[in-house]
Amino acid sequence: MTDQTIDETSKKFPALTLKQDQIPLQSHRVTATNTEANDILSEKKLSNKELKELKKKEKAAKRAAAKATLDGEQSTQTDFKLNHKSNNNIKDKQTKTVTHIKKQLNDAKIHDPNLKTPTMFGHLETREERISSTPKIANIVHPSILSLTLKISTYKIVGSSARCIAMLRAFQEVIKSYKTPEGTSLQRHLTGHLSHQIEYLKTGRPLSISMGNAIRVLKQSISVIPINTSEDESKKILIEEIDKFILEKIEVADKVIVENASCHITNNSKILTFGYSSVLFQLFKYCSEKQDKKFELNVIDSKPLFEGKKLAKSLSEFSNIKLHYNLINSLSSVLEKSNMDFCFLGAHSMLSNGRLYSRVGTALVSMSVNNKSIPVLVCCESLKFSDKVQLDSVTLNELGDSDDLINTKPFNKTGFSLQQYMNELNEKLKLEKENDKKTSKQQQQQQQKKVEEEKRLNKTDDEYDLSNWKQYKNLNILNILYDLTPPEYIQKIITEFGALPPSSVPVILREYKNTN
Repeated sequence: MTDQTIDETSKKFPALTLKQDQIPLQSHRVTATNTEANDILSEKKLSNKELKELKKKEKAAKRAAAKATLDGEQSTQTDFKLNHKSNNNIKDKQTKTVTHIKKQLNDAKIHDPNLKTPTMFGHLETREERISSTPKIANIVHPSILSLTLKISTYKIVGSSARCIAMLRAFQEVIKSYKTPEGTSLQRHLTGHLSHQIEYLKTGRPLSISMGNAIRVLKQSISVIPINTSEDESKKILIEEIDKFILEKIEVADKVIVENASCHITNNSKILTFGYSSVLFQLFKYCSEKQDKKFELNVIDSKPLFEGKKLAKSLSEFSNIKLHYNLINSLSSVLEKSNMDFCFLGAHSMLSNGRLYSRVGTALVSMSVNNKSIPVLVCCESLKFSDKVQLDSVTLNELGDSDDLINTKPFNKTGFSLQQYMNELNEKLKLEKENDKKTSKQQQQQQQKKVEEEKRLNKTDDEYDLSNWKQYKNLNILNILYDLTPPEYIQKIITEFGALPPSSVPVILREYKNTN
């Protein structure tokens, strides 16, 4: 290779004339490429040493370029991850209670191993477990929901329809005081806000079927509100929808049911009912007050709520209703003494397979009445119909407080025979004192024995006191609130759609869904 050739090559490719320590690291300053090296080789062949140096320079330039690109991508990814993480933290704080509310409540529940629940009903949630999770969401709950939960948990409000109406009225107060946060819409955020209230409401008592159906309709009404509607107008629409729902599905439905069922009650009819139902109270009142019918009504009641007392007390004002109040343990004697014409029952829910889900004791009454060939009529609104299928009252039920079933106060009253014996004993003692003023030691001993015997007789009452029943390991007291009545014991169901057999429940469900 001559000096002239080298000069020409250096003019064309100045980067090749640099020394090894002067090679730049940036890729944009490297001008030599494989094609250029081939052009050089085509013009003049290089020596092996020069060829090796050329390849080393090319590799170094490629490494530098790759390293610079990699560093830029890593820094970009790091910034993106940090920004994404901070955004997620902000979103989590805003939506944590919306998306994970049920999980938070389940984690907060305290499962007390000392609670004495029978193994068969161990899967049911107790009142203590429900209440233990309330502090987690109590700070975001509306005061009207707090008040309603307390009333429901203490049985101040009892009955499926009454609880549903009270819940919807409380939701109206929640909607009135609701304000849509910035960056969200009422249609999306209000449903989550109501979910907080509903979850807290469940801690008092599980929701009834009617309450669940009403919540479903309310959320659907929220979702169909146009997005361009103002907040005040949207709240006004929802409050009117709630009023319309209560009027159509409960109040008007009850009036139609009462009119359809009143034809089964005539003058001098003998009717049997169990517990308390708002629609049955309206039925008996309508027949007595509006139609001026005279009939006999036997009210059967049971522990622990004694709801039948409320019905008997309310109807005692009407002179043309002859009332009889009995506990459920005297049901057989009541059926034997009087020939009943009809048995009217209320309902907590009607299941899709035609079974009646109602307060505990309803199944016993319906089976006993059916054994006497007395027709059983169930008055139930379509709002209480459920598409669930249940074959027993063990899978799904509600557990009440076991202490409600027992008499925790000592039994102080004495029976008639015992009281008669005590009176005779006192008379004998008086006669002995009058005849012998100075009692001997034997008489004193006899008197002492009699006193001990009296104490022993009085102590027998305390032996049946179960206030400390939890101390007995093998004793469990179960207080379930509902039972299931098979459809073969029910003649027909009276609804606002008419009187239908239990097998037609799916038809009513289809009609109810179509009306919504």
